[in-house]
Amino acid sequence: MNRIVNVGLGARFVVVVMVTLTAAFVVACGGSESEATSVAVQPTATVQAEVQAESAVTEVSVSSVPVDVTPTTTASVSATQMPVATVRVTPFAVPEVVEVAHAFDKSRFADIPGIIDASNFGWPRSVETSEGVITLDAPPMKIHSLSLGHSEILAAMVDFDRLTAVYSFFVDEEQSNIAELSVDHKMIGFDPEEVVVLEPDVIIASRFTNADTVALMKSAGIPVARTNLENSALGNVPNILLMGYLIGAEAEAIKLADEIQARMQFITDVLASDVHPRVLSVSKWTSAFAAGSGTTEGGIIEQAGGINAAADSGIEGHQQVSIESIAAINPDVIIVPQPLDGANTFIEELTSNPALAEVPAVKNGEVYYVVPKYHTTLSHWNVRGIERLATLLFPSAFSGVTFEGFLNWGE
Repeated sequence: MNRIVNVGLGARFVVVVMVTLTAAFVVACGGSESEATSVAVQPTATVQAEVQAESAVTEVSVSSVPVDVTPTTTASVSATQMPVATVRVTPFAVPEVVEVAHAFDKSRFADIPGIIDASNFGWPRSVETSEGVITLDAPPMKIHSLSLGHSEILAAMVDFDRLTAVYSFFVDEEQSNIAELSVDHKMIGFDPEEVVVLEPDVIIASRFTNADTVALMKSAGIPVARTNLENSALGNVPNILLMGYLIGAEAEAIKLADEIQARMQFITDVLASDVHPRVLSVSKWTSAFAAGSGTTEGGIIEQAGGINAAADSGIEGHQQVSIESIAAINPDVIIVPQPLDGANTFIEELTSNPALAEVPAVKNGEVYYVVPKYHTTLSHWNVRGIERLATLLFPSAFSGVTFEGFLNWGE
C-alpha cells in the first residue's frame, strides 16, 4: 500500500508545535500512534514531496515503477525484486530519496554487441560502436540524436526533454512518429556547430550520418555512439537494448523489445499462408523510385508476408524506374509510401496509364497509398507498417484484429 502524509501548514504553526510537543510527551508515557492517510499512486508516477518546516517525523514508502532516474539517485538493480523508492522525511528538512531500483533481467544484455561489460550496471559504463569505445560516468541527461529513427526509439525509453533538440522534419506528421512531441521542442538547423553548442552528454548517430559531421563533434570532446538501425524489426532489438544500456534505461528498453517481439510473433503466427504476393513499393518525386533489396520499404514487405517485387527483379537499394520498368516488374500489389497529395497524383498516373493496364496490381485495383512514417523510418514504428501491410495483403487472416500504436515514455 502506498502511503503519503498530509502535513499542516501556515498560521497553524504554533498550534502544530504545541501539539507535537504534547504528543511527544504522551508517546514517551505510552500513548497511541497516529495513522497515515493511504492513497493510490499510478505505476509510472514520479514521487515528489514538498514538506514545510513544521512536518513531523514520518517514513513514507512508495511502491512505483519509475521510468526515469536522475543522475543523483543511488540505484541498486535486482532481477526479481519490484522497484521500491523509500523517502524519509525528517523535521525541518526536505525528503531525501535514499533508494530507487529498476527491476529487469540483466541476462538480456549478456550477448548484445557493443556492451563492454555486460555484468556492469553501475556507472561509469562503456560501449563500443564503429566510432570506438565511449565511457559515460552517469546516465546522460542531455542526449542528442542525429536521426529520426533513433529519436523515435529514445522517445519510447526516456523523457523527451532529455533530447537536446530536434530537426525540422521531425514535426512532419506524415513522416515522423514523434511530430507531436517535437513541435514544442527546441529546433536547430543542420550545421554541426549547432549541436556542439548544445553540449550534449552523448550524441547518437546512425550509419548514414556523414563522417565529417561525426569527426567534428568528436573533436569537440563529445562522446559519439554510432549504432546501426536495421530494416528488420526484430533486427533492431539488439540496437534498442544497446541504447537502453547506454542511457541507463534498461527496463524501458526491455519493455520495448518485448513488445516488438510479441507483435512480430503474432504476425508470424497468423501468416500461415503459402501465398506470397509480389509487392512493389514505389514513390515519385521528380522521378519514380522503387525500393529494392536492402531498403526499409523492402524489409517491411517481406516481414508482412509479401515478396519484394523490385528486389525480385534485381533492383538493389532505391533505383529510378520508368513506367515501362514497372510494367516489366509486373507486381501483384503496388504501395506508394509518400505524402498523401503526391501519392494521390502518382496513383492516378499509374492507374490511368495504358502501359500498365494489364499489370495485376492495376488491373485488380491493388494500388494503395500507405502512411510513409511507418515505411520510411528505421525504428520500432516500422512494426506498424508491417501490421498494416499484412492486413492489406491478407484481409481475411486479420479480420477483426485491431492493432494499436506504440506508446512514448510517460504515456
